Amino acid sequence: MAGKRKDFDIGDLVRKANSTGWIWQVAEFVTPSGHQPHARLVRVNNPSDSRIFAIEALKDRRLFINAGETSSHTRAIAPVQWDAPQHA
Repeated sequence: MAGKRKDFDIGDLVRKANSTGWIWQVAEFVTPSGHQPHARLVRVNNPSDSRIFAIEALKDRRLFINAGETSSHTRAIAPVQWDAPQHA
């Protein structure tokens, strides 16, 4: 049985278990109306690329892996500054 992560914090680094080597950083937590809690992730090398995933999906090690566990050359970085788009 796959293990589950317990907690996430802003700035945590993860990568999808079955995907490219892209590293994603937790930028913020959101709870869309009528839905479970989600996290907005931004791609470390392209902060304009952001995705929203359910916290339960991030906890599932079959889907997401802590980036620090996947590569000896992964380095910690300061949290990405993410600003919501301003609508006129």
